[in-house]
Amino acid sequence: MRMLTDSSGFDGLGKRLTGRQVIDAKGVGLILNGHEFFDALDRIAASVRGINGSNGAPYMNGELITLIRSGFRRLGGSELLMSDIQGKRTTMWNGIPLLDAGQNLDGTDMLPLTAGKGGKETGDIYAVRFVTSEDDAAVTDLTNGGIQATDLAEAHDKPVYRTRIEFYCGIAVFGGTGAARLMNVLNG
Repeated sequence: MRMLTDSSGFDGLGKRLTGRQVIDAKGVGLILNGHEFFDALDRIAASVRGINGSNGAPYMNGELITLIRSGFRRLGGSELLMSDIQGKRTTMWNGIPLLDAGQNLDGTDMLPLTAGKGGKETGDIYAVRFVTSEDDAAVTDLTNGGIQATDLAEAHDKPVYRTRIEFYCGIAVFGGTGAARLMNVLNG
């Protein structure tokens, strides 16, 4: 989901989504303009036709999920629920789980918060609906040949075994409405 500078690396959804699938929140945040934020959250969900709790989710930085919980408590309402998904408590919005995109191997956030206007942090939310059948127009993974493992035997300089693993993969967004990006969401 993040954009890489490595020319042979994975570009992700940040580059694939264009036009109507990219919505600018223009610095809308929960603390000052909570109603506008939840309207924007509804708008991104509506941009991904057919998304529900069983076929997709909005992915974001964990700090934004914390702010959503806080903002919803301040505004009141009944559509934000907590639910168990595979043994983990998850915040739900209109029956759709709000998921933390997690971290890279080096500990940095997969969807980092960045300095926006006036030095305030902003982040992006990606709503993704995954393919559930062959004729479904949504997001799917692509592979070429599956995982290929080659045993390179024991190393000559160390008492270790080496294995080469090759896995050529990517993603595809079919139909143009399988994913959407809400950018410039104010962290605060």
